[in-house]
Amino acid sequence: MKNVLIVLSITGLSFASVNAMAGEDFAALDTDQSGTISMSEAQAHTALAEQFKELDADANGELSETEFANFKG
Repeated sequence: MKNVLIVLSITGLSFASVNAMAGEDFAALDTDQSGTISMSEAQAHTALAEQFKELDADANGELSETEFANFKG
């Protein structure tokens, strides 16, 4: 049981670290600080621009932080 708790704790910390890094990347790409990433802002990152339409789940032309979290770059 103790080992399971240790593994879960480490996994939780890993996810928190990934989410924190994604948040920092999101903020860096959101240059106008609108809370979303537009296609023109996404152009600064080639892989993101290539995946933009797939990531834009609601097809509003912008990526929310939630949509950006699905980015694999």
